[in-house]
Amino acid sequence: MNRYLIVADDFTGANDTGVQLKRRGVPTSVVFSSEFIASEGSFVLDTESRALGPEEAAAAVRAGLKGVDLTAFGRVMKKVDSTLRGSVAAEIKAVDELYGSELVVFAPALPDLGRTTVGGVHLLKGIPITRTELAKDPKTPVTEDNITRLLEAVYDEPVTHISEDQVSAGEIDFSTGRVFTCDSATNADLRSVIQAAVATGKRTLWVGTAAMADHLLGVEVDVPPALAVVASVSAVSREQVNFAAGEGIPLVSVPIPELLTGEQKMETYVAQTVALLKEGKDAILASSASCNRAELDRSVAVGEKLNMTREQVSGYTQMVMGKMTKAILEQTPVSGMFLTGGDTALGFFMEARSLGSSIVTEIAVGIPMMRLSGGPFAGLKVVTKAGAFGKEDAITFALRKLKEVIPE
Repeated sequence: MNRYLIVADDFTGANDTGVQLKRRGVPTSVVFSSEFIASEGSFVLDTESRALGPEEAAAAVRAGLKGVDLTAFGRVMKKVDSTLRGSVAAEIKAVDELYGSELVVFAPALPDLGRTTVGGVHLLKGIPITRTELAKDPKTPVTEDNITRLLEAVYDEPVTHISEDQVSAGEIDFSTGRVFTCDSATNADLRSVIQAAVATGKRTLWVGTAAMADHLLGVEVDVPPALAVVASVSAVSREQVNFAAGEGIPLVSVPIPELLTGEQKMETYVAQTVALLKEGKDAILASSASCNRAELDRSVAVGEKLNMTREQVSGYTQMVMGKMTKAILEQTPVSGMFLTGGDTALGFFMEARSLGSSIVTEIAVGIPMMRLSGGPFAGLKVVTKAGAFGKEDAITFALRKLKEVIPE
């Protein structure tokens, strides 16, 4: 496994980035001096330089890394503030010069907290950073929100920008220069940027936030994907499904009315989901009514034509989603499963012949993680959620948690 060296400009940032390594099973220490950087292990160096001017900040970085052979690390990252506070460009260049980078990738987005980059402009909840209160920060006012101009101010070589259109189209080309800035509006964008840079095989200086560390680990550490199964018709669950799909998580919508009539077969949707998981992608398997409220009415109407009550249609949905989930797990490994809706969870547990579960932890209020007890999937990590519980990012958050290293 690669050793990681991360250079941060403040203590909280050092910790929130270092924890991304730890939760993927990479032992990591946060240190304040190079004398504590050993020949083994991964480290986050906190230079405490955020409030310093450009020259002083660069000097602090050089002093902090004195005597450290950066090439001894498989990955080197310059952690920056997600709102671009501090002497960002000066510190990036200082680490770049010490490392002798063949490629510099600057992608400061932290989508989960509303920090995105579009058109080269860094945004906070859709507003350019320089138009927010951060521009008036008493210690570290932000005066530039264009990330390309930010680096052009310190580099004497071309700085190339990779646009959102290029990222979305998969047209990320790092062969045309050395220093790059990248748009990222979603976690999927950020992951695409990282995958493209890793594929170059170049000695890369990674520049970004905790989100970059998270996705870099996600690309590098061989962890199976996670599966979400949703059959709740709650508006909250529907919002969560739509949010996750908007973040780039593939969605397989199961048309319950067509399954009822026999026009479609569940094997079709099992195969689609298995294919996604085998590609290493997380996936959501959802009943059509979980994605669109009108599908619930259509399912009930079709059921009535088949002399089925509303409750029988619900029971059929529970049964078929459980069978599909079992079939998927029999064909490909997953890190764990997210199940929303009590009937959904029960349907799977019954199909899996589980004897119950052992509670592991609570990943959010009212959202527990457990391991299955008994049956062919014993030990599998499962997160369950009541249909109307959770924030809009509940599915994306749970899928990420399922891929963490959890003690047995």
